[in-house]
Amino acid sequence: MRPVGSTDLEDCPVSEDLLKRLLEATLSAVSDVGDQLPERQRAALAVYCYRRSHFRKLGLSLASHCSKQAMILEAGHAGEMIHMQATDDKKALEIERHSTPKGAKAPVSLYVV
Repeated sequence: MRPVGSTDLEDCPVSEDLLKRLLEATLSAVSDVGDQLPERQRAALAVYCYRRSHFRKLGLSLASHCSKQAMILEAGHAGEMIHMQATDDKKALEIERHSTPKGAKAPVSLYVV
Protein backbone atom coordinates (compact mmCIF):
# COMPACT_ATOMS: atom_id res chain seq x y z
CA MET A 1 0.00 0.00 0.00
CA ARG A 2 1.39 3.37 -0.98
CA PRO A 3 1.23 6.15 1.64
CA VAL A 4 -0.96 9.12 0.81
CA GLY A 5 0.29 11.63 3.38
CA SER A 6 3.49 13.03 4.82
CA THR A 7 4.86 14.20 1.50
CA ASP A 8 5.96 17.54 2.94
CA LEU A 9 8.38 17.02 5.80
CA GLU A 10 8.52 20.70 6.71
CA ASP A 11 4.87 21.68 7.17
CA CYS A 12 3.34 20.82 10.50
CA PRO A 13 -0.17 19.36 10.09
CA VAL A 14 -1.54 21.43 13.01
CA SER A 15 -1.33 25.05 14.08
CA GLU A 16 1.73 26.28 15.96
CA ASP A 17 -0.48 27.00 18.99
CA LEU A 18 -1.70 23.41 19.15
CA LEU A 19 1.82 22.05 18.67
CA LYS A 20 3.02 24.28 21.49
CA ARG A 21 0.22 23.02 23.77
CA LEU A 22 1.16 19.43 22.97
CA LEU A 23 4.84 20.06 23.65
CA GLU A 24 4.06 21.64 27.01
CA ALA A 25 1.62 18.89 28.03
CA THR A 26 2.69 15.80 29.89
CA LEU A 27 2.54 12.62 27.84
CA SER A 28 -0.61 11.54 29.69
CA ALA A 29 -2.32 14.82 28.76
CA VAL A 30 -1.25 14.46 25.13
CA SER A 31 -3.94 11.82 24.60
CA ASP A 32 -6.64 14.28 25.71
CA VAL A 33 -5.47 16.95 23.27
CA GLY A 34 -4.64 14.48 20.50
CA ASP A 35 -8.00 12.72 20.72
CA GLN A 36 -9.67 16.00 19.74
CA LEU A 37 -8.02 15.78 16.31
CA PRO A 38 -9.41 13.70 13.45
CA GLU A 39 -7.47 10.43 13.22
CA ARG A 40 -5.89 11.31 9.87
CA GLN A 41 -4.53 14.59 11.23
CA ARG A 42 -3.40 12.86 14.44
CA ALA A 43 -1.50 10.28 12.35
CA ALA A 44 0.09 13.03 10.27
CA LEU A 45 1.17 14.84 13.43
CA ALA A 46 2.52 11.60 14.92
CA VAL A 47 4.70 11.06 11.85
CA TYR A 48 5.75 14.73 11.79
CA CYS A 49 6.84 14.58 15.44
CA TYR A 50 8.46 11.15 15.19
CA ARG A 51 10.69 12.35 12.34
CA ARG A 52 12.19 14.96 14.64
CA SER A 53 14.36 13.43 17.36
CA HIS A 54 13.43 16.09 19.92
CA PHE A 55 9.68 15.36 19.39
CA ARG A 56 9.98 11.55 19.07
CA LYS A 57 8.28 10.70 22.41
CA LEU A 58 5.38 12.98 21.49
CA GLY A 59 5.13 11.27 18.10
CA LEU A 60 5.03 7.83 19.71
CA SER A 61 2.42 8.97 22.20
CA LEU A 62 0.21 10.31 19.40
CA ALA A 63 0.77 7.21 17.27
CA SER A 64 -0.41 5.00 20.12
CA HIS A 65 -3.82 6.69 19.77
CA CYS A 66 -4.04 5.99 16.02
CA SER A 67 -5.10 2.86 14.22
CA LYS A 68 -2.45 0.87 12.41
CA GLN A 69 -4.33 1.53 9.15
CA ALA A 70 -4.24 5.32 9.66
CA MET A 71 -0.49 5.21 10.28
CA ILE A 72 0.08 3.07 7.17
CA LEU A 73 -2.02 5.45 5.06
CA GLU A 74 0.02 8.35 6.38
CA ALA A 75 3.55 6.99 6.02
CA GLY A 76 3.46 3.48 4.55
CA HIS A 77 5.87 0.98 6.06
CA ALA A 78 7.40 3.71 8.23
CA GLY A 79 3.94 4.43 9.66
CA GLU A 80 3.49 0.74 10.43
CA MET A 81 6.84 0.66 12.24
CA ILE A 82 6.02 3.80 14.22
CA HIS A 83 2.68 2.29 15.24
CA MET A 84 4.37 -0.94 16.27
CA GLN A 85 6.87 0.97 18.43
CA ALA A 86 4.12 3.10 19.94
CA THR A 87 1.98 0.14 20.91
CA ASP A 88 4.84 -1.99 22.17
CA ASP A 89 6.37 -0.14 25.14
CA LYS A 90 9.23 -2.59 25.52
CA LYS A 91 10.27 -2.17 21.91
CA ALA A 92 10.06 1.62 22.17
CA LEU A 93 12.24 1.62 25.28
CA GLU A 94 14.74 -0.76 23.65
CA ILE A 95 15.00 1.38 20.52
CA GLU A 96 15.44 4.51 22.61
CA ARG A 97 18.22 2.87 24.64
CA HIS A 98 20.08 1.84 21.49
CA SER A 99 19.62 5.17 19.73
CA THR A 100 21.18 7.18 22.58
CA PRO A 101 24.68 6.05 23.52
CA LYS A 102 25.55 6.15 27.21
CA GLY A 103 26.92 9.51 28.22
CA ALA A 104 25.71 11.15 25.01
CA LYS A 105 24.20 14.60 25.13
CA ALA A 106 20.51 15.00 24.39
CA PRO A 107 19.73 16.28 20.89
CA VAL A 108 19.42 20.03 20.57
CA SER A 109 16.27 21.49 19.10
CA LEU A 110 16.36 24.70 17.12
CA TYR A 111 12.57 24.74 16.91
CA VAL A 112 11.08 27.99 18.19
CA VAL A 113 7.43 28.14 19.17
